[in-house]
Amino acid sequence: MIPIGLIGLGVMGSHLACNMLEKGFAVAGFDGDQKCRDLCATHPELLADSFSLFSDLDTLIAALKPPRILILMITAGTPVDHLLAQCSLKLTRGDILMDGGNSHFTDTIRRHKAMAVHGIAFFGVGISGGAQGARHGPAIMLGGDRVPDALWHLLQTISARHQSQPCLIHAGPDGAGHFVKMVHNSIEYADMQLLAESQFLLHNLMGLDYPDQARVFETWNQGDLAGYLTRITAQILRKIDPETGCPALDILQDQVGHKGTGLWAVQAALELGVSTPNLTQALDARVMSGMQAERKAVRKRWPVHATKVKIFEQEWMIPALAHALLAARITVFAQGFKLLAAASQHYDWALDLGAIAACWRGGCILQGTMPEWIHVAFRANPGLEHLWLDPVLGQKTAAGFDLGRRVLAIALGKELPVPNLTTALSCFDTFRQQHLWTRMVAAQRDCFGSHGFLRTDREGSVTWDWTLKQ
Repeated sequence: MIPIGLIGLGVMGSHLACNMLEKGFAVAGFDGDQKCRDLCATHPELLADSFSLFSDLDTLIAALKPPRILILMITAGTPVDHLLAQCSLKLTRGDILMDGGNSHFTDTIRRHKAMAVHGIAFFGVGISGGAQGARHGPAIMLGGDRVPDALWHLLQTISARHQSQPCLIHAGPDGAGHFVKMVHNSIEYADMQLLAESQFLLHNLMGLDYPDQARVFETWNQGDLAGYLTRITAQILRKIDPETGCPALDILQDQVGHKGTGLWAVQAALELGVSTPNLTQALDARVMSGMQAERKAVRKRWPVHATKVKIFEQEWMIPALAHALLAARITVFAQGFKLLAAASQHYDWALDLGAIAACWRGGCILQGTMPEWIHVAFRANPGLEHLWLDPVLGQKTAAGFDLGRRVLAIALGKELPVPNLTTALSCFDTFRQQHLWTRMVAAQRDCFGSHGFLRTDREGSVTWDWTLKQ
């Protein structure tokens, strides 16, 4: 059996190697870092005869017979360029290179062109599901030209399954796969934020202890809010710190970082002219969490005076919060899919939005009810302009915000911020207005800068002298 070449044996790479070995593939692995090579010894699967470990790139490539399949699972950015420069001199025409890291999609477009000069088929591949997904079956989003049968067979075999269907998509050419993965991660940021804000209200507004909060999320995970992130939120709420015996959340700092894909998605949205306020806010929340010194100073000067509601109010508040969370989740996914649609048009990728949703039904962080509903919506109407215009998703959004807006208002009145939930509500309400405040902004711009404005009663831009006559 011809082995699959795997470069990068860190957490994701080593788990992916175990997945491939379990599915019957031989694997030849290489990592320039001795620590990563040592990590292989912690995986019993990597002690099998079908796994070969190499300490340099030349011997790895020599061990692979053309047409070779090489998978890169290394840090995005410059390391990928350095490795591709080496590979371009050592590989032969017809060989296949697959970048499975979180590379920026524009880098993937550039690398795709560069490798094509050497006759090397280059694919940018988004792999979602974390270490456990890599080990047991991730969702895979492929970008590149025609996919060779050998590569497609490999990816079909190692990917997650949903109702026996592989969670795998050939998204489109060059950078399409990495773009889809980037948007997936940005939606993930916002969905995590929504769930965290919901837990924040259960704790600080309704006064539930952690076990009761866990039971709420476990109940939610049996219905419309079901999904991987909902499940692990309940799991986290039951976790106890083994050192102190305290609930895990009580010993965690509230500062959280990000690795770049959320930022890239927000930048791409701005460049493509797509409004994604919830995706932007989720990133901003992480940035704000790091402003520890400023937060401490402001908190000392103007402390919060929040009070919890009466116990009997929990009876209506918990279901109301669930409705608000569901509506906000639909809003977040709607923003992400508008970004995908805009990129598809701009880059001429012909993305199949329904197929992307189908790919996310298993293996990935976003798996749950939402991708299934979105898949059904696009299957019924492939030209769907916005998720809110789908009869089912639109009704769930409208009803959810109608039932949930009161609990959000109470939270704000009690000085409890829930910025992503309220951003989603504002986004929905903004779309529903006949006239926005932007009429005044247009007038202001023309008043001081003669930028022009559009009239309602005729076409074309006009500008006025806004000086009032005496």
